[in-house]
Amino acid sequence: AVWKDFLKNIGKAAGKAVLNSVTDMVNE
Repeated sequence: AVWKDFLKNIGKAAGKAVLNSVTDMVNE
């Protein structure tokens, strides 16, 4: 289904954003 792919892409993007935020906090 199209909406499933849509949600999957949002999930991936959100996951990357969270991961980047955590990495930035750890590096500082």
